[in-house]
Amino acid sequence: MTRGPARQSTTPGHSMHGHPGEAGIGRDYPPPFRALDEATAWLFDLNRFGIRPGLERIEGLLGDLGHPERELRTLVIAGTNGKGSTTTIVAALLQAAGYRVATFTSPHLLQVYERIRVDGRPIAAERFARMVTAIRPSVQRHAASWFETLTALAVACAHEDEVDFLCCETGLGGRLDATNILPAVATLLTTVDLAHQHILGETRNEIAAEKLGLLKPDVPLFCGVDDDLRQQIFAAAVTAGAPCHFLNELSRIETDGANWNLHLRERTIADLPHLASPVLDRNAALALLSLAELEARDLLRLPADPAAALRQTFLPGRSQLVLERPDWIFDTAHNTQALCAALEAFLARPCRGRRLVLFGGMRDKEVAAPVGQALRACAEVIATPVSLPRSRNADELGELLAAHELRGEVAADPARALSGLARRLTAEDAVLVTGSGFLVAEVLYRLGFAAIDETRQPEPAAPRLQSWLEDEDGAPTTAGRGGGH
Repeated sequence: MTRGPARQSTTPGHSMHGHPGEAGIGRDYPPPFRALDEATAWLFDLNRFGIRPGLERIEGLLGDLGHPERELRTLVIAGTNGKGSTTTIVAALLQAAGYRVATFTSPHLLQVYERIRVDGRPIAAERFARMVTAIRPSVQRHAASWFETLTALAVACAHEDEVDFLCCETGLGGRLDATNILPAVATLLTTVDLAHQHILGETRNEIAAEKLGLLKPDVPLFCGVDDDLRQQIFAAAVTAGAPCHFLNELSRIETDGANWNLHLRERTIADLPHLASPVLDRNAALALLSLAELEARDLLRLPADPAAALRQTFLPGRSQLVLERPDWIFDTAHNTQALCAALEAFLARPCRGRRLVLFGGMRDKEVAAPVGQALRACAEVIATPVSLPRSRNADELGELLAAHELRGEVAADPARALSGLARRLTAEDAVLVTGSGFLVAEVLYRLGFAAIDETRQPEPAAPRLQSWLEDEDGAPTTAGRGGGH
């Protein structure tokens, strides 16, 4: 595949270079944000150079590897929210159909190698470190970024493992994202909303335009975005020569008690299980529509039992029930659209006791009025800083509580928040941990989880909370709780 040079941003006032990298990646950060070995620590160091959109460096990396991407069948999934869960759902459906499938998602929660999975399981830490060491000279030659390096590692892993499909989540935007270099058999676009405006544009239309830069001739687009953007998306698809399929036009969701049915043009996929939230059901519908249309083109096959595949799909950090009695639900939502959906799902779930929210986030993420309104419907909000430099601090969180007239308090750090909650919760209560994927990661770590796959099945809360019960001096009865970093 040949490509011209990456286009520069045409958005007035937008520099496409020098933007900060991921907030939770650093050599000297506390666990769970710290690298486990020297090879990964070197990789983490790349993050300090920030986000540098463009396709030249990833082209160079993949060229040095012999262009393994050209031998892969890839589905690329983009969107402001929902792209990670949709990527995972697509991969789970393909795996259930008998294919060998690799996935590349970001960010991770507890371990960086969670981002690269084969048949649903993360690659081994030792293999990840070896691959980082092997690619290091090429990274230095091309001055590649942190995300570009991870993208190349995912492609190399998928090629080495001879997978049938690579399901790949975009990083930021689409047009100048490293994943745009990958030949795709389909592109999925989940949602478009305001996020990363300093890079992608100030309006939803500008942000949509960046994501639509993924479109390629004869590569179908499957789209779940709001109807007000449909005209723009259709026009872009026509210009690019990409067949365009809108979820709202080509499918209908019918809820039937505990299950739901997806009606497509030529078939109905029945008795699908409800996932943890309506948003996830919609993401599953987009995944099923996409694969059904690709099956009609003889490009792949759907599983014989899609419902069973969905029941077994593991979606960490997406309205995820991790502990029970009291229930602890974890959601990585960090922008208005995602937070409103997470809080709506939390408020709708059965709860005989109080609903409490453990909230924290980065200072560059707005907490808009609709989020405050949803938070006020909860019994209490416990706000706490994440142990990262870009987190809102205790004073800023106190101002946030006051600005939105929220009932609650500010804990000095997640340890004190956990200690206080452990003492006050009853078995009938429910806690939602949200506001940032980094808060989700730190709380899981402090509860003793070493890897995200340890949270596949909910477990009783009492043993995990016991170590956070305070003694008379106000300290946790077991010091140094964490996931073994």
